[in-house]
Parts: sequence; C-alpha cells; structure tokens
Amino acid sequence: MKKAQGGLFLTLSLLVVFSFLLAACGTRCNDRSAGAHQAATEESPTEAAAPTATEEPKPLPPITILINESPWLAGFEALVNKYVEETGNQVNLNRTPFPGMLEKSRNAVQASESEFDILTLNEQWYMQFYADGLVTPIKEIDPNFELDPQVIEYEWATRWDPELGYSSENGEIYGLPINGNIMLFFYRKDLFEARGLAAPQTWADVEAAAEALQDAPNMYGYVIRTNPPNWEFQGFLAGYGGKLITLDEKTGEWEVTINQEAGQKALATWLKLGTTYGPPNYADIGQPDMASLMMAGNAAQFVLVGASASDFDNAEKSFVVGNVGATVLPGEMAGSNATMSGIWVMGVPHNLPDERKQAALAFLNWALTKDAQLFYAQAGAIPVRRDVYEEMSSDPTRGWWMKAMADSTPFIHAQPRLAETPQIIEVVDRRLKQAVAGEITAEQALAEAAKEIHKILTDAGYKVKPLAE
Repeated sequence: MKKAQGGLFLTLSLLVVFSFLLAACGTRCNDRSAGAHQAATEESPTEAAAPTATEEPKPLPPITILINESPWLAGFEALVNKYVEETGNQVNLNRTPFPGMLEKSRNAVQASESEFDILTLNEQWYMQFYADGLVTPIKEIDPNFELDPQVIEYEWATRWDPELGYSSENGEIYGLPINGNIMLFFYRKDLFEARGLAAPQTWADVEAAAEALQDAPNMYGYVIRTNPPNWEFQGFLAGYGGKLITLDEKTGEWEVTINQEAGQKALATWLKLGTTYGPPNYADIGQPDMASLMMAGNAAQFVLVGASASDFDNAEKSFVVGNVGATVLPGEMAGSNATMSGIWVMGVPHNLPDERKQAALAFLNWALTKDAQLFYAQAGAIPVRRDVYEEMSSDPTRGWWMKAMADSTPFIHAQPRLAETPQIIEVVDRRLKQAVAGEITAEQALAEAAKEIHKILTDAGYKVKPLAE
C-alpha cells in the first residue's frame, strides 16, 4: 500500500511539474519542443491527461523603428506590412534622410528612455554604439538566441570584441543585418552592345567606354557620387589594392595608408572620370541624382548601391527598363575587382524596458527568416541570407542584378570598423570634396587627410605607425 501511495504521489508530482512547464513555455516553445511534447502524449496516456495552457499569448507592445530614406525603403515597408498582417503586432516607422540618422540615433540612446525600439545603424557608425554598450547584446534579450548560419555577417559586422576594439568572429552579437548593400557597377547594356563593348573589367575599360559613349548633355559617359564621396572612393581605392587604414596583426599597429600609391592612382582615376565625363554639377551629385540620370537615359555607367537596381526596371519612372546591366566593380587589372560593403544593421537601444526589447527582437527574428527575406528581395530590397541569393539569381525579373550581387561576394571589402570611423569618414569626405571642387590638388587632399586621420587614431590611444614621408 505504501508502495502504491508512493507511486501515485510521484505521478501526481510529475503532472504538476509538467503542467507548470507547459504554462511557462507558451508561444516561446519552438517547433522541435512542440513535436517532442506531441510524441510524449502519444506514448503516455497519463501525461496526455495533464492540463495544457489555454491562455492566449499577450500581444506584444507596438514598436517604432528608426529607418533611413533609401532605395530599399519601399522593400522594407512591404516587409513591415507583411509582419503586421501575419502577426498582428504593430510597427511604426520613423523615416529619416541619411544625414539625420546618426544624430537621431545618438539622441535616442542618450535619453532616459529611447523613443525608438530599433535603430538602423550604418556600417560607418555602428561601432560606437557597440563599443559603448548603447545597444543591447542580443543574448541579453534572449539568452537562447542563435543566429541562423544562412544569415551573412559581413565580416562580423554583427559583433563586437571589446578586447580588440573591433568587430571579430569571437565578439558578442550586438546587431543583426537588415540590408546587405554592396556596390554594383551599372551600365547601359544596350549601348555597350551596340558599340561592341563588353562589361568593364578594369577602370581603363570604363574610361574607354566613357569616351565612346560621351554625348553631353544627352549622355554622360560616367557619373561619380560626390555627395558624399567617401564610400565610392573606397571602392576605387580597394580596386587599386589600397585601404584608408591598415592593421598589422603581428604588431598590433595601425597605419594610415590612404595617401600611398594606391590612393594616388585611385583618386586620379576617380577625379578624371567624374570631371571629364560627368554632368556640370559633378561636384554635388548624390545617390538620388545618379539614379535619376540613369532612369532618364542620360548616364552610361556608374557605381551605385545594389538596391538601386529595382528603380531602373520600374516602368512608372524609368525610360531604360530592360536596358541596364550590372556587374562586379572593376579594378586596376582584371581580377583585382573590389566592392565595398555598405550594410545596415539593426540594434535594440540599451535604455528600454524588457517588454519593448522583447518586441523588437521578435520583429528581427521574423525578418531574418528565409520566407521573410525572399519576400523582402522580391519587394526590391537587398536580402542578407545566402540561400535567398542562390534562389533569386535565376529570378526572371531581378536575377540580372541579384546574380551580380552573388558574383560580387568574393570581392567584398569592409569599411574601417573602429569607434572613430565617423571621424575618419568626415575627414575623407571633406578633403575629397575640396579636391573635386578644385580647391586643392589630389595630392594635397590625400596628404592632409592622412595627417588628420593619423591624429584621430593617436589621440584615441591606438598604436600607429609614423606617417610615410
């Protein structure tokens, strides 16, 4: 009898524990857990009689996302609308021009409580938010979080290693990629084919094509982006084998390399193409201006973000539908191709209550699934999953530029990823603008930029090699 009572007591205890676990699990259990529970109930009639959780999950609080106005904004808006439709969770968007994004992000994390639940951070400035703990490490929100290996981390732009003061594989995850922007080389394939020109592989090929197709003001052979100029210039610089700054991993020393031979060649090429073959306002051309020139049929070739491609095939605003090609950025020589990443990551501000952080992460987890990313790509945005690029490369509508994105992957170069990068970029922009406006020579621009960057690094406490004379 005592033995029977003991067995009954054990069974009842297990039922109580199991019921508690079910109630605690709620909607946070994954499919594998649900499958395991189903198998257990089929095998054990006693456990099947246990009470199950019947309460509806609490609705997540609405979230507000700070998002930049860009060529991929329409795709992101479509993604958000799909999330709202599928989940019932509400999302508000604060659409902001690129120049205002950094200031709004800084103000948000310095307030007593952030007005935004998700910050969209550019590759050029996410580092300061990671380094200073201004966004929450993802595993602090969900200790069980694991990033899907199909999600591209873009040379660890998702992570921060405080020991190195740099993004590295061993760093903790602070942000999740939402836009995989890289540069593509766009050209009028109909005009190239009519002249018997192949897609350019070198910058010499680009100049030859610009000379052949120049017919200003009807057709500009090449257009450079000068507002701001730093990102495009970095693509030229990488194609000549150079960098703004370089880390010697053996000694731990940084070296300012913008003014070395590669920089001199890159700037000379960039300036010649822009001033010789570009429109009269070449000193003040932004990304929207370049896209408009191509859609109007007035630009033969240029470097622009991959997200621009969808606009060129939009019959409602483009006169060149079906006539634009895309390829990997050229280099100094064939095979030295290089493209810069210009990605955006999303981070959750540190100064939020837990329920808002949970709601933010719920959106990000959903947005990075394969189905969501396929929808995102089909809506004209730039996905961040390898399997989506593979599938979209054969897409009849977007395959022409999605394939170029996939082909560019081996040639992607990261921008500097230091907390001081915004200061470095400001210097590069200012000096390049002076050079393109003719206020100083190319040599002066590089020399002065190198001096300023060297001072930024030394003042910040980095070990920096002396500038080359």
